[in-house]
Amino acid sequence: MRKNPVFLIAILPLLYVLTTFYVPIILMALESLKAGGIQVYTSVLTNKDFTSIILYSAAIAFITTLITLVLAFPAAYYLSFGVENPQTKNKFLVAFTVPMLINFLLRAYALMNILSLVNLTNTIQGMIIGMVYEFLPFMLLPIYSTLERIERRFLEAAETLGAKPWQAVLRITLPLATPGIASGVILVFLMAFTEFVVPGLLGGVYGYTVGYLIWDLFLKYRNWPVGSALAFIVTLTSIFAVYFYTRYGGGND
Repeated sequence: MRKNPVFLIAILPLLYVLTTFYVPIILMALESLKAGGIQVYTSVLTNKDFTSIILYSAAIAFITTLITLVLAFPAAYYLSFGVENPQTKNKFLVAFTVPMLINFLLRAYALMNILSLVNLTNTIQGMIIGMVYEFLPFMLLPIYSTLERIERRFLEAAETLGAKPWQAVLRITLPLATPGIASGVILVFLMAFTEFVVPGLLGGVYGYTVGYLIWDLFLKYRNWPVGSALAFIVTLTSIFAVYFYTRYGGGND
């Protein structure tokens, strides 16, 4: 039976994902079980030092996510409802997305030079500024995409029925934008939670997050089983969060 050429072309991206994402996860899980089986996971989850670093990383990720949401929603709302000219709207979108095309590390070094002028390097404030700067487009674009799909007739009906602008935003726009907000929140939180480049460059002693801990376990302490176990737990948590969103929060219903 002859294979459809289109099928053969379509299977290549799937094979790439399998070999570069799922196979390493399986190898990581097997590596974590070498030193003591399932007990290595118990030791990781009950280690007070690991737990404190995980909670600290979660707090930093939460603050970063909250700030990016507060900044991104008004900007996305303005782009969607306040800019009528499509060309002007595209120019704004390009201005937001062009920094994403520049190497992540180069942007971090550039921001480090700027923050050094105001003595914010090696501080928790500088670290959060750097993470907000890096992840803001990942919050703005999903929210903007969702706002663009909202039927304008809903807002017109609310205005006709006497709703004030802030009431229309709270009761109509915000609920309908929930999928985009949830997507941006999950995306930014997961990236901020595991980030170690920006904390390492801008955070100083405040930058020891869970990503940095995994880095040290692998490359500094050569403790591959524990490092694999911790990385596997973080990966499974991320996969579960994405699955939960796509299963229960990915639609506008």
